Amino acid sequence: MKLNLRRFLLYYLPLLANLSLIIYLIWQLNLVPYFQRQGEFQIFSVLYAVGGLVVAVSGVTAFLHAVSNEKGPRTLFALSLVNTIIPTVLLLVLLQLR
Repeated sequence: MKLNLRRFLLYYLPLLANLSLIIYLIWQLNLVPYFQRQGEFQIFSVLYAVGGLVVAVSGVTAFLHAVSNEKGPRTLFALSLVNTIIPTVLLLVLLQLR
């Protein structure tokens, strides 16, 4: 039970946060008319705050996974690396589309 909770918090919760950010950006940038959008600074702030937390948690998780004596599944290591990349790509997309 403890292992499953730790795995969910360190690997799958950041993935859910990344998916939520993608859905939020699609909703704000494509489906909402420009004059009804929340301020671009607010969109950037939400993305930067949540994305920063995801990058921090996933980066530490990937580092600990890489240096620990107990080698876990490689898929979880890859997932933590992908979770660190997604917010950065989303910020670049947001800056390109504004």
